[in-house]
Amino acid sequence: MELKDRTILLGVTGGIAIHKSLDYASQLVKWGASVHVIMTKNATRLINPLQFQVISRNPVLLDLFETGEDWKPPHIDLADRADLLAIVPATANVLGKMANGIADDALSTVAVSVHCPILVAPAMNGHMYQNPFVQQNIDTLRKHGVEFIEPASGDLACGYQGVGRLNEVDVILERTKAILNLHQDLHGKRILVTAGATREYIDPVRFITNRSSGKMGYALAEAAARRGATVQLISGHATVSPPTGIEICSVETTQEMHETVLQKFAETDIAIMAAAPADYRPAEFAPHKIKKRTDTLNIALQKNPDTAQTIGENKTHQLTVCFAAETNDVLENAKEKLIRKNCDLIVANDILAEGAGFAGDTNIVTLLDKAGNCEQLPLLSKQEVANAILDRIVKLMEI
Repeated sequence: MELKDRTILLGVTGGIAIHKSLDYASQLVKWGASVHVIMTKNATRLINPLQFQVISRNPVLLDLFETGEDWKPPHIDLADRADLLAIVPATANVLGKMANGIADDALSTVAVSVHCPILVAPAMNGHMYQNPFVQQNIDTLRKHGVEFIEPASGDLACGYQGVGRLNEVDVILERTKAILNLHQDLHGKRILVTAGATREYIDPVRFITNRSSGKMGYALAEAAARRGATVQLISGHATVSPPTGIEICSVETTQEMHETVLQKFAETDIAIMAAAPADYRPAEFAPHKIKKRTDTLNIALQKNPDTAQTIGENKTHQLTVCFAAETNDVLENAKEKLIRKNCDLIVANDILAEGAGFAGDTNIVTLLDKAGNCEQLPLLSKQEVANAILDRIVKLMEI
């Protein structure tokens, strides 16, 4: 009965994966939650609302203009009582409505009325999911705090193969529990997170950088804030929108990131170095665009400061977390960095492994600490990895 006294609104749209919503609703009820289902018109063409009513033991809201037992409209009453709105499955249509504030049926009206967390599990054809307009809507919703369960890859109902399948019910349930039962175990802690890629300029138009998207660092910043921490995010270039409600300092070069971290480190309890700063920068910056006049161009590089190592050497009470993105000898290289940078925890991953590379929404990491503990995590969303890292940090603080 882990969700006893919790009210969950389950939005169900007309996706072919709708049968998994029945299982999800059933599991929520078993966990003790009060489940209220809201179905779109298209959803009712795939599953009879009576099935959800029997499972949830509550009436199913279908019509925006249904009248309740008292004066309050049902969609407002539910929105006021909700601890979580979960939309499983979520079609491209409902994502577009939510991202643009459209409220033309019961579900979309509830979505703009709730003041609780929103969890969305998209499911659709892969081409639809990767459509730039759909991705723009997803980015907009993420920017405003909506949580996503990334769709899985595999055989799709339309006959295609690729991303777009509704993720497994167990994955959705675990995220539901994490959102609703999340303890404020980092309350009062000041956490500094670095994220993204730095840029080292060769001339006014060219620079050296890497493929870091910033997703892992942003997920860590968001997760830490939800767990009660005061978060300072120092970000280089990122391909996703910055999290809302978090103080962010934008930098471009490794030197700028280094100086900013050192300025704020003394007032930090925990430093999580998730950024991918460039190890080298051009020894000289050309003030004008370099012209293509020769067959070859040699650029001398000089080493950038190692921020993680610097704070490791100078920390007093702080707990420091580093990352080791490797292509070979992952654990050996990670252990060497753990010692050299004097960090308390290092997060290692093989960026060549499927599902663990740059720019993706998932990661496969191994956590190593100074006591010699080594924990390999399975393929997880970056949000799940973020919470696993924070769980380990909480344990380290208790030692």
